[in-house]
Amino acid sequence: MKNKAFLFPKLLILTSTAYAVINLLHWPIGFTFFTQLSNLFLAAVVLLQLLFPKARFLPGLKFSAVLSIFVTFLVFLTVLGPVVPGGLPAAYAQDHGASFCLHLLNPILAFYDFFRNDALFPYRKRHAALALVPPFGYFLLILTLGQLGLRWGPTGMMAPYPFVNYSSPAGWFGFAAGASAFFPIQIGAFYAVLILLLLFYAAAHALLFLARRRRERAAVKDR
Repeated sequence: MKNKAFLFPKLLILTSTAYAVINLLHWPIGFTFFTQLSNLFLAAVVLLQLLFPKARFLPGLKFSAVLSIFVTFLVFLTVLGPVVPGGLPAAYAQDHGASFCLHLLNPILAFYDFFRNDALFPYRKRHAALALVPPFGYFLLILTLGQLGLRWGPTGMMAPYPFVNYSSPAGWFGFAAGASAFFPIQIGAFYAVLILLLLFYAAAHALLFLARRRRERAAVKDR
C-alpha cells in the first residue's frame, strides 16, 4: 500500500477540485480562466502520479503545475481578491467556497505534496524555462478566443482579467486611469503579460532553490 503521505494530499486535491468544479456557477466559460485551468492541470498531474507513479515525464509536469497554482494563489491574494466587495473573506467564499478550494486550499496542498514527495527529484534550470509554457500558451489561447468573438464580464472585455484586457483604454502599450482605487493606473496588456511572465520565471527559480535546499537537508539526514 502506498505511503499515506504520498496518497493523502493528492486525494484531497482531487476532492477539493471536484467540489469546486461542481459548485462553479460560470461554466463553461470558466475553462478560459487561468485559475480553473491551473487547478485542473494540478489535479490531472496528481491523478497521473497515483496511476503511474514512476512515469519519467511526471516530475517536470508536477513542477510546472505547482508553479502555476502558486502564481494563481499569489495573484488572487494580492491583486484580485482584495478588490472583491467584502475583501478576501468574501472572495474566498465565492461559489459556495469553490474559490477557497481553488485559490487557497489547493495551493497549500500542492506545496505540501511537492516538498514532501517530489522535491527530492534533481530539478534543473530547464524546468524553470519549461514552467513558462503554461502561461505563454494561456495568453495565446485568450488572444485566439478573443479574436473568435468570445467576450468576458458585463463590459464585454476581450480577456478574462482586467489587467490583460487589451481592449481597455490602456490598450497594449499605453496607460490609463484605473477602474477602482485599488487600481489607480491601468497599464497596457503587453506590460501586464511581461510582468506575469517575469513573475512566473522568478517563482520558478525560487521553487528550484527551495527544492535544492530540501534535497540538501535530506542528504545530511541520511548520512
